[in-house]
Amino acid sequence: MIDLDRMDDQLTSALTEVPDPAPARCAPRPPPARAPERAPSPPRRRVTPTRSGSLPVTAAPVRGVRDLLELGLLEQADARIAAATDRRDALTWATMRALLDGRRDAVRAGLDELLALARATDDSEALDRHWSQRLWAALAWGSDAERHDVLDRCRERAYRFDDLPWWGNLTLLLAAMGKHDESVRAFDASQALLAGAVDDAIRLDVVTNLLEAAVLLGDARRAGAAHRAVCSPDGRLVVAGPGVVCKGSIERYRALGHAADGRWAEAALCFAGAEAVHRAIGAGPLLVRTLQQAEAALVAD
Repeated sequence: MIDLDRMDDQLTSALTEVPDPAPARCAPRPPPARAPERAPSPPRRRVTPTRSGSLPVTAAPVRGVRDLLELGLLEQADARIAAATDRRDALTWATMRALLDGRRDAVRAGLDELLALARATDDSEALDRHWSQRLWAALAWGSDAERHDVLDRCRERAYRFDDLPWWGNLTLLLAAMGKHDESVRAFDASQALLAGAVDDAIRLDVVTNLLEAAVLLGDARRAGAAHRAVCSPDGRLVVAGPGVVCKGSIERYRALGHAADGRWAEAALCFAGAEAVHRAIGAGPLLVRTLQQAEAALVAD
């Protein structure tokens, strides 16, 4: 028998005792100096997935992109990626942007190229990014077969390797697929692992997945526990990995938590804040999800 009171206390203390990151951590850093002969990138320039071999794979990742994305500064992040020569980063960013915009064909192309790169270079990080992005594509518009393919990967990474981010991914995917009992067990396993997590970004990624999973399961108790563990400055975007996936405004998750607690006025305000953020960054799929969740939650009031 699961002691939900104990689980609630553990999950809340596992995250709320960690202080908010210092503002300086998320402040955008100036872009790196460019060669004099290179012209500056035009506004809203996006990296497009390229054919295999067109960009070299380098050891140096692009720095500061995650911070810019968390702040919603997509144009600055686009420019920094455009100046990069790391093909893995370029493909990752292009596919993330396609996911954010809802461009399905571009997402499929990016996933295929990232997988090809991972196989050609035996790059485990590129493979992990491929599967992370594939998960969110499957959640957004994947078929049952596509979701089951990703589910096998989630189960392997969670059950076999105790990989905390993948425990969170597994919990959410199981809930979205209607696998209630297994999702609840995955939720509780994730909660236990969170107590030992030290990375704030991983904590936020996992706990927001748990919160949304609990809402899908109709489990107000677990949703409330996850909601109380959400620690992030207002107005930030939730980012998985080094810019691998943008999960949208933190306000959407706060809105879901308030609704689960029956705090309808607070939920309405947070949904409105999330809607404004998603409109501002042009995140069509996230905007649609926000509006749908707001209608469902507030109609239940």
